[in-house]
Amino acid sequence: MKRVLACLLGLVCTVAPARADVVTLKNGDRVTGALVTVKGGNLRLKSDIMGDLTIPMAQVVTYSAAKPVAVVIKGQEPVEGSLELEPSGDWQVTANGKTQTIAAAKIDVIMPADTYQTLVVAAPKPWQAWKGTAGLGYSLQRGNQQTNTFTTTISGVRERPEAPIFAPHWRTNYGFTTLLSHAEQDQSTITSHTLTTSVRQDYLFSHENFLFGLAQLDHVSTEGLYLRQTYGGGFGHDVISNSHTTFSLLGGMTFVHEKFFAGTYTQSAAALAGERLGMQITKRTRLDHNLNFYPNLSNTGQYRFDTSATFSFKLSNRLALNTSAIDLYLSNPPPTNRKNNITFSTGIGYTF
Repeated sequence: MKRVLACLLGLVCTVAPARADVVTLKNGDRVTGALVTVKGGNLRLKSDIMGDLTIPMAQVVTYSAAKPVAVVIKGQEPVEGSLELEPSGDWQVTANGKTQTIAAAKIDVIMPADTYQTLVVAAPKPWQAWKGTAGLGYSLQRGNQQTNTFTTTISGVRERPEAPIFAPHWRTNYGFTTLLSHAEQDQSTITSHTLTTSVRQDYLFSHENFLFGLAQLDHVSTEGLYLRQTYGGGFGHDVISNSHTTFSLLGGMTFVHEKFFAGTYTQSAAALAGERLGMQITKRTRLDHNLNFYPNLSNTGQYRFDTSATFSFKLSNRLALNTSAIDLYLSNPPPTNRKNNITFSTGIGYTF
């Protein structure tokens, strides 16, 4: 019985290392683990014993991958197969009995083939992969005038999961805001409603540059605006994009159709210049700002801009205290209507 157990133990010890990637370093050490990526001159492994390891390729003498890998080559189709490091520092890939050598300088990234398929082929469902916030606010004023105000905001972005390699893909931006106010004084009643919703679809053809199309609907009773429809598109550039700050610039053309409570209709072409900023100031505080400026091309001298700024303080992983300011400005409202529609609100926000 002891002899059988000893044989089984010996078999396990011989087979287990064979299933792991084996790295031989210049100092003679041997490291085993599972491949994560080879990128930027570094080999990343995940070891059951030592955890995540990052090894400079300059220190590696030999390396072989136990499972099939995907080699992403700059300007060429990816290659999948078994992998081994050559003494020259280039890579040898074998697939379907054929072996080829790929220069290390031409390789963007190497990763396990199953990981590559998950990142590149599989796409999230329409309701998945959304990130953003939803806010709810309500205020009461009691005195000579009794006022009730209800505010709702939703801001979300949906993009493919972050991957070690870049591939052209879509990004969806959605925004929704409602401001509902009801005031009474001396048996007089005033009700004002503002509703704005927008969808912007980006197509990122590089890390920083994208083309976009947008559609926006606005109802602003304080400006006498029954419904505004804005459709357009253009070019965008992500100036900053990291874990703490995102800053994007937009430029394009739009078509605008407006209907006012007075019964008038207007149709016009307008240019678009915009920016979006998201900044994680501290671990708990965040600032989000958005501005779209529309100079009217059909009626020179007329313009409008929509801007919003939200400052949030994180209360828990999901909840935050939000303070926001929204300004919807129209340079040429109908008579007796004001140009500005400014709202300040405070409420509870939810992060999704």
